[in-house]
Amino acid sequence: MKLYCWGANSYGQLGLGYESDAELSPKEVPLENCDLKAEDIVSIAGGSGHTLILNNKGFVYCCGVNTKGQLALSDDTLKLTQIEILKGFKVVQISCGWDFSAAVTECGKQFVWGNNLNTQLGLSKSITCTGIPSRLQVSQKLATGFKHVSCGLRHTAMITKDGGLLVAGTGSKGQLGLGDNFDDNNYLSISRVPDLNDVCSVASGQHHTVVLKDNGTVLSWGENKFGQLGVDPNVANSFVPLEVFNNEALKTVYAGWTHSAGLTTNGEVFTWGRNTYGQLGADREVPYKPEKIPTLSNVVQLSVGSEHNLAVTTEGKLFAWGWNEHGSCGTGDKKDLKIPTQILVNRNVKSAFACTATSFAVVD
Repeated sequence: MKLYCWGANSYGQLGLGYESDAELSPKEVPLENCDLKAEDIVSIAGGSGHTLILNNKGFVYCCGVNTKGQLALSDDTLKLTQIEILKGFKVVQISCGWDFSAAVTECGKQFVWGNNLNTQLGLSKSITCTGIPSRLQVSQKLATGFKHVSCGLRHTAMITKDGGLLVAGTGSKGQLGLGDNFDDNNYLSISRVPDLNDVCSVASGQHHTVVLKDNGTVLSWGENKFGQLGVDPNVANSFVPLEVFNNEALKTVYAGWTHSAGLTTNGEVFTWGRNTYGQLGADREVPYKPEKIPTLSNVVQLSVGSEHNLAVTTEGKLFAWGWNEHGSCGTGDKKDLKIPTQILVNRNVKSAFACTATSFAVVD
């Protein structure tokens, strides 16, 4: 198997060994001098200029820019490099914010590193940034362990072992869901969203958060300028969770910068929010209303980037749609894709990952 990449590469975040404005077509990532094997990759996440890759042994690799310590290395790197400090833990999930990173281990520990200027790491306000992955220590009352983390532009949402939700970072547009009286100058750097239980999936966007509960209920909060919450944009921001819709078949929710999505157990994709670049995958009369993409079915894996999306079907086909200014859709040009369009045709794609204007795929 091989790892392919495309999209923005101005900081070397594609792991190609060099910087470039954009790679418009898929290119193979060289792995010969690295002990990472393409077939072992389980997840890839990316921020504004950095990338994290997780393999099935629980090891994390990184490349790109390191100005805020987001790589947990001593410097920037153009080649995929293992994060040594995490070697002693089996990491099972990773996430990247704009210039910060997070990882959850098999035993429920969470590590955070990078920019903390808005307390998005959940660490003390006195720490503005850190290049050392720090274990998030919270009271037993808040959480006994973590299951999942999702990083947005400057905020983070974390599912606890008991199905609750902790949030950190800026809440100026309501993205923390802590109520109208929330103030960013609050002394707490990490809080629990009140009266929210049975959370099975969470996604953080630019300034909004989307949650799925066990019973298929989707809730969202934060900025709604483009209807990304799933309600009419005449509601500009919501500082409390809003119930958007219910679909018992939903298994995961996703968030781009200004659009949102959900994937069902039978492979249907629902989208809502901003559609300026075709992010929703279809023309919509009412973009804020969650609707399924009519031309897409049998999806086994969905990945939502900042403003573009990737979907892998049961047949191993890869579809891309949305913003393509940096070549993040992999079509060889910079034209936005308004509907899901197959790329890497005639190749069997195992998995694909949409990040911040970058994309990756593991291909047979």
